[in-house]
Amino acid sequence: MKYIIVLLCIAFGLETQAQNTNDFEIQIKLQTTKLNDQQSSGTCWSFATTSFIETEALRLGNDTVTLSPIFYVKPTYIKKAEKFIDKKGESWFKAGDLTFSVLDAYKKYGAVPEQAYNGIIEGDWQHDHVEMDNLLSAMVESVGNSGYGRIKPQSWKKSVNGVLNAYLGIAPKTFNYKGKSYTPQTFADTFIGINPDDYIEITSYSHLEFYKNVVLNIPANWNDNKYLNLPIKDFESVINNALKNGYSLAWDGDATEPNFDFQKGVLNLIEQQEDSKITQIIRQLTFEDGTTTDDHNMHIIGTAKDKNGKLYYLLKNSEGSNSMDGYIYMSKNSLLLKTISVLVHKDAIPAVIKKKLI
Repeated sequence: MKYIIVLLCIAFGLETQAQNTNDFEIQIKLQTTKLNDQQSSGTCWSFATTSFIETEALRLGNDTVTLSPIFYVKPTYIKKAEKFIDKKGESWFKAGDLTFSVLDAYKKYGAVPEQAYNGIIEGDWQHDHVEMDNLLSAMVESVGNSGYGRIKPQSWKKSVNGVLNAYLGIAPKTFNYKGKSYTPQTFADTFIGINPDDYIEITSYSHLEFYKNVVLNIPANWNDNKYLNLPIKDFESVINNALKNGYSLAWDGDATEPNFDFQKGVLNLIEQQEDSKITQIIRQLTFEDGTTTDDHNMHIIGTAKDKNGKLYYLLKNSEGSNSMDGYIYMSKNSLLLKTISVLVHKDAIPAVIKKKLI
């Protein structure tokens, strides 16, 4: 019965009194970089992941650096277009994406500081990808649905590249930073120093085998990337263990709940009482009925408690400013129910959980 009550609360957007951000006391706040605004672009996936990478560089003892999230947008769009056309329209092609694409591009191409390439063309003043996204979708859908034997790879790739260059500019092959010349790869090696293979995306759904790397069937996972699937208790344990030991996490999940007050910076689903816990069953139900979807990416950098001692998580949100300069408090219940997955360094996984992995 208590599960039904909780689900009704979620379905109809019921919540307790809205909290003021002054009611929170920070418990953990990891060293991180300045929040970067994605503005009118659908690239939260790259902004959240570059914030995560910047924070990893700090954890490793490197200097503060602001990376260009747009540097990873062009190669990702090209790969998505190739897949869409190869599958003759039976693949996902939209502006959104996942952390996997940033790490994949980082591994292949390195990194560029924002000051060397910000992806905003001369004469413009902000990230605005609406027109570009519409053009690319029309082009790629036209080619993908044009019929077998009629596709001209060299032509469509030049066309897609032309649109990307027109709206995002051309990323430099070499650039100066702090008085020295770098390529994207030498810059990444010098100022970031992460190994993309050291990171793992973790999810928690019972229709997939636990303690195993599995493909999660969500629209943005167009490349069939694999997630480590853990039971909800272990999923929560990894998140808490990571933060306690200095590891931040990139977050992918649902930010469309009507009660989520992004302007005030508080994301709270339901009153957090002992009899209203988020269980594996509830988590699975909202995934299967489509009330939990992957529509946004953010960056978890800490924890806090409200005046009643309830646990919240502190996130950086690149989707515009708010009364907290873009930061968000997310309740424990919201996190456990509305998180699709988190990206974290593999060393943040407790040893007791590692022993269970298949």
